[in-house]
Amino acid sequence: MSLDTVSLLKCLSSADSPSGYEDEALKVIEENIKPYVDSVRKHKMNALIAVKNGQNGKKLGIFAHADEIGFVVAKLEERGFLRVEPIGGIDPKVVISQRIKIFTKQGVATGVVGFLPPHLQKDDQKDKVPDYNDIYVDVSCSPLSEAVSVGDICVIEGRCASLGDRFSGKALDNRASCAALIMAASKLEIIKNRADVYFIFSSQEEIAGPGAVSVAYELGLDEAIVVDVTHGNEHVPQMPPIKISEGPVLAVGPVINREFYKALCDVAKRHGVRTQIEPTPGRSHTDTDEVQLTRSGIKTALVSIPLMYMHTPVELVDPRDVEETARLLALASTVNL
Repeated sequence: MSLDTVSLLKCLSSADSPSGYEDEALKVIEENIKPYVDSVRKHKMNALIAVKNGQNGKKLGIFAHADEIGFVVAKLEERGFLRVEPIGGIDPKVVISQRIKIFTKQGVATGVVGFLPPHLQKDDQKDKVPDYNDIYVDVSCSPLSEAVSVGDICVIEGRCASLGDRFSGKALDNRASCAALIMAASKLEIIKNRADVYFIFSSQEEIAGPGAVSVAYELGLDEAIVVDVTHGNEHVPQMPPIKISEGPVLAVGPVINREFYKALCDVAKRHGVRTQIEPTPGRSHTDTDEVQLTRSGIKTALVSIPLMYMHTPVELVDPRDVEETARLLALASTVNL
């Protein structure tokens, strides 16, 4: 395991950047990718675009969304309690007994989502699955409790940890992919890219927002690779197993350009990059679905990093999968379509 990879994942995971509020994550990304590219600029849709100039005039866009799931303060209640609504898909069961960071105009307030102890629950409460109507955040003990306002953004407080050969933390969907893009840019110091490579760290993916597609439209890309995460080590009867520690995952299906998919398979095989295959029979539920439709169409591929415990504060990846994804992305810049 590369210590640099783990350090990068830790920095990216620790940034608090829900959809539409990606600035902290983008700052970390810019600091890390700037030494390896020719230019970096911010897009008006709160995306970061880093460019590595090539030789043949073609444009390859490599996308990873920088946003994460979170909450917005929806209502202030009495006695220092408040109500929240999710930004993105957060199962309310995950929120129970978590610490919450609330970003107020005066600083970060801390709250807790308490839960009635089993000793005090009535029989009809013990089997009930909570929803957001049942969840209250207690900020009464925070020095900034009075500063909390409706509309403030929140995230679950997450801690990073190395667990043997694996790494756990919040927001690895999709900061693991952001790390892979940064590492791919560093590899282009050695691997000479033919196309101009645009590393695009986009916004608002968790709310199906316009981040990636607006950048794709503006740049007029020839090809695109969307990099995201997929469910690893899960048993889905009708799907092939996707395993953590077995390398990046190439999607195949209607929204994936077949020529580009084959080219990525060929370059991976030629250079010994171990890959897995994931069928995508319809929508991929990633930025791929929109990017491939931009303008008159963009040849688009989807590369995913296997991840466990998606949309929880303890998402888990193997850093070696991140490294191999980076290697595949760098090699993709040499492909001629």
